[in-house]
Amino acid sequence: MKLKHLGIPMSDKVRMFIGTSSNGEDALAEMAYEYTLRKNTERELEIVWMRKSDTGFWSGFEDERWSTPFSGFRWAIPEYCGFEGRAIYTDVDMLNFEDIGNLLDVEIPDNKWIVARNGKRFGGKEFCVMVFKCEKFKNNAMPLAENWKHVDSAHHQFIHLFQQGNLVGDLDPKWNSHDGDVMPCSILHYTHMPTQPWKPSWFTGVSEPHPKPELVELFWKTVDEAEKNGYNRKDYEIDRGIKYGIIGK
Repeated sequence: MKLKHLGIPMSDKVRMFIGTSSNGEDALAEMAYEYTLRKNTERELEIVWMRKSDTGFWSGFEDERWSTPFSGFRWAIPEYCGFEGRAIYTDVDMLNFEDIGNLLDVEIPDNKWIVARNGKRFGGKEFCVMVFKCEKFKNNAMPLAENWKHVDSAHHQFIHLFQQGNLVGDLDPKWNSHDGDVMPCSILHYTHMPTQPWKPSWFTGVSEPHPKPELVELFWKTVDEAEKNGYNRKDYEIDRGIKYGIIGK
């Protein structure tokens, strides 16, 4: 089945890449987020949990300058997709309230490779929610991961590259509401790590109370709702014994 939106032919299938930890540290966030994603779409949803591993595609990445266990993985998504079609990237610390297929289908200008919301960090764009136009990255337009995964500064270099190259289009900030800075929203992002309700153990900073208690309540309410609908936190609480080299804050 094919759909039409903005004149773009699309598949029902949504490819989504979620950056997360390896040892179950973000298990509650994973469960709550996946529940809200599947609850709000009728599209076929393929989720790839991007976790550091000892073997496979997500292995061998130099992570000592990463803030999180998954920071640099996002730049390998087009390669993982065979440089075809579109793909969504998000961090794990989110809740979804709108059909995620609508995000995949957003308009991306012909001269842009990705879209992300405007913000104050990373040179003016927030790369924690992105839609990739994967074909833009093929034919050596971007090196294969094997050629940069061992470079500890690669993640930050790519942020600079895409900003300076004017390759990032604008995404409606409702798709990446930073701790409720845009409400109502389509994706709520618990982006400030010290205030995240589930307190991942890889975070090495000092925890703080969330400035909006209602968002903490919403998270725990969603966890409870997910479990009542058949989701089991033990399915996500898997310790794979992976060691990180990350900054962790």
